[in-house]
Amino acid sequence: MTSEQDEQAFGAIARVQPRLVDLRPAAEVVAFPPRTVLHAGPPFEQPSAVPAPVANSAAAAVVFEGWAHHRDEALALLALGDVRLAPAQDHRCAVPLASVLSPSQQVQVVHDAAGHTRPAFAPLNGGSGPALRLGLPGPEVVAHLRWLNGAFADALRERCRSGIDLLPIADRALAEGDDGHGRTVAATALLAQALAPLPAQASGYLAESPGFFLNLWMAAVKCMLGAAEGVEGSTVVTAMGGNGVHMGLQLAARPGHWVLAPSSPPDGRLDAGIDAADRLPAIGDSALVEAFGLGAMAFGHSPAQREALGAFLPEPADQLARALLWKPHPAFTQSNARFGLSAQAVLKTGKAPVVALGILDRHGRRGRIGGGIFQAAVAHFERALHGVGTH
Repeated sequence: MTSEQDEQAFGAIARVQPRLVDLRPAAEVVAFPPRTVLHAGPPFEQPSAVPAPVANSAAAAVVFEGWAHHRDEALALLALGDVRLAPAQDHRCAVPLASVLSPSQQVQVVHDAAGHTRPAFAPLNGGSGPALRLGLPGPEVVAHLRWLNGAFADALRERCRSGIDLLPIADRALAEGDDGHGRTVAATALLAQALAPLPAQASGYLAESPGFFLNLWMAAVKCMLGAAEGVEGSTVVTAMGGNGVHMGLQLAARPGHWVLAPSSPPDGRLDAGIDAADRLPAIGDSALVEAFGLGAMAFGHSPAQREALGAFLPEPADQLARALLWKPHPAFTQSNARFGLSAQAVLKTGKAPVVALGILDRHGRRGRIGGGIFQAAVAHFERALHGVGTH
């Protein structure tokens, strides 16, 4: 049974109408601490704990910002604490996998068209090339950052400012076979239609980047979940993510308080020649999508995802969704997708949510080495429920 406080929080989430309204330099809309880059998941306990892929991405961002001339200098600044790392979600941002957000990067601005909650932000998706989310060490990552946040962003900006409602796109995409996380092919195509017309290079990039919608949808989810923050006594999950060392949770009743648990690598399909020991523990703010209710728990909408990763689920996705999620979202009239995860539901059912994730090379050399399923621990939600281990 759902508590009155959780019902209140779920209702607040359901009333949000996320809309893409702008593309702006992050420093104009996010309150960055000085010389800081934002990363996925909860805070790192110390600089030496930062995994190699995150260090690579942070170094690329430091060079992109002009705070260092080259990667080695950037890594030294990070090691000395002259450039700091902070959780993106604590700044109403969301970044995928090992990506980071720095002040000069462009962010997609998602407002609540209904006016119930504050906006949220996410960087542009890096597509299928040397994307920042992959944690690669080469100079091509910085070059791609410059193009993505320069010429490509310039081509999109005015179309973003026309305003694009995101729930109808997500709903229709689910009905067409997406899961809202690991597969956003239909959603990206629908977004491209909404952004059209675009210059040929920009439209070509979208056509070659089927995961482009994900970052934008992460900002939409962060915006929606933010509406539940501060509901006294609510156990609704409003933040969830991994930093490659720990998984972190925040509940509606305690905004800003991370509850940590050790992270473990996703189980799934690895590329040829990859050893299981090379897997980085689960990482990324895209776990927000599962906190909302989509992704792995929405595989029932996505035959392609069921075929690829269904064997790694502890039970069928539909069963998990019915057990853990509140009810169908009122705006999802085509898909009837369920939403709303609470720590109370996890404890009552004894079932932990699952997250579909890319698997990264923990050494920071090869980027994405596979895809799989991370299952959270029931005990993690129990600790969050009782306020144990908060920071």
